[in-house]
Amino acid sequence: MSDLVIQPEDLQKIINKNNIKIFDCRFNLLKKELGYENYLDSHIKNAHYVNLESELSSKVTRHSGRHPLPDISDFSDFLNKHGINQTSQVIIYDDENNSMSARFWWMLRLVGIKNCSVLDGGFKAWKSLNLPVSRSVPSLGLKEKNRYSYNDKIIVATKNIMQLINNQDYLLIDAREYIRFIGKKEPIDKKAGHVPGAINMPFKNNLDENGKFKEKSELLKMFQNLGQSKSTKIINMCGSGVTACHNYLAMEYCGFGESKLYVGSWSAWSSHDENKIITEE
Repeated sequence: MSDLVIQPEDLQKIINKNNIKIFDCRFNLLKKELGYENYLDSHIKNAHYVNLESELSSKVTRHSGRHPLPDISDFSDFLNKHGINQTSQVIIYDDENNSMSARFWWMLRLVGIKNCSVLDGGFKAWKSLNLPVSRSVPSLGLKEKNRYSYNDKIIVATKNIMQLINNQDYLLIDAREYIRFIGKKEPIDKKAGHVPGAINMPFKNNLDENGKFKEKSELLKMFQNLGQSKSTKIINMCGSGVTACHNYLAMEYCGFGESKLYVGSWSAWSSHDENKIITEE
């Protein structure tokens, strides 16, 4: 399995293979226990639950943003606890248009685990096909003892954005919905608006009316229409570095290429009083 997106029918065919590792990433930013409650009620067979904030993020500090990366030792412990290694085939799903599962997918890529896919359409697509679900929580099995490190080459920090804000060689793409981008509505962060020079590309633009990824050719055309030159470097961001991973995934999935990711994103940028904020009528 080499593709970045897997169909529910294809997962069903390989679900019992020993090297398949399935993770349920359902999480609601406003009702934080809901994802785990839904997991206990019903999930894909053999799926382990992974929590966005306690396992895929670290403690929030003043300027970290809402979902800073966990310490690499903690993330390594998580991967080893679940028996993940370079031969594992990791499948990830959620019920939020792959917005949460894309974060875990990106973090796996960040430590060099590339044999990972998100489930197209997520848990909703799985249930729509009447594929089997379970309430049984699987055991962890054998632990690994691997060492990992983050690939700093694809991570961007707030200080980097401050330095690059007027650099025409970089294009900052914000994955939040338009109404948040222009500063008309902000239900989560304390300040509304966007980073100067950023353009808006809501992550849901990557999906069709059924919540599944658009055809690769359509995605590629969409990203090519950004109008940047071949030398332009793409930096993805969002509210807290989660849905930005969706654009990162879609760009790689359609062959547009790799990009970088501003982990702190808007929640980190807006925490600095001196940082300029753009709002629109």
